[in-house]
Amino acid sequence: MTAEQKTGLRALRQEPLKTIDRWQRSRVTWLVMLATVAFLSVCSWGFQYVLLMNPCERCVYQRLAVMLLMLVPLAMMLAPKNLGVRLVGYAIWFTAAVYGLDSAVAQLADYGEFNPFSNGCSMRPTYPFDLPLHDWWPAVFMPTGLCGSDNWSFLTLNMAQWMVIVFSIYLFSAVVCAASSVYCTFIKTRRHA
Repeated sequence: MTAEQKTGLRALRQEPLKTIDRWQRSRVTWLVMLATVAFLSVCSWGFQYVLLMNPCERCVYQRLAVMLLMLVPLAMMLAPKNLGVRLVGYAIWFTAAVYGLDSAVAQLADYGEFNPFSNGCSMRPTYPFDLPLHDWWPAVFMPTGLCGSDNWSFLTLNMAQWMVIVFSIYLFSAVVCAASSVYCTFIKTRRHA
């Protein structure tokens, strides 16, 4: 471990909110988030076009959430020190993580109750604001599979379980980052005033 990494970990232990706030002011932090979200998008297309696993209604909702999460680092990289830009980024981040988590949790229920003859998901998705994303970009947003029908697993967890973990991490990260920003911008500055 380099001296710089040790210094960063020491700062995180001593002043976690201040350190996290400082990390958010760097474009590198947002490049890391962009890379993780891009990885998730590539994986979803790999499942569909390489493994030939057709996405269900819940899957395409989660794809939308991942694409919304992709907007967050793009916005934050524009002006990482600008509080207004960061507030917009936090709003998108929180909304996308909650939307994705809700879809993933609903998909878990579909796995438990899977019946190909009485499937609970629709082939006509309903996106926020009634956007016809499935008409605009059917290769990505048109569901062609049944909810809960895949048998893929990794480390004993199915896809819905993994996505619950992924969206929970994004949601937790959004809350921590927003809290650190609010603390450092409003609360800490008032204490020192």
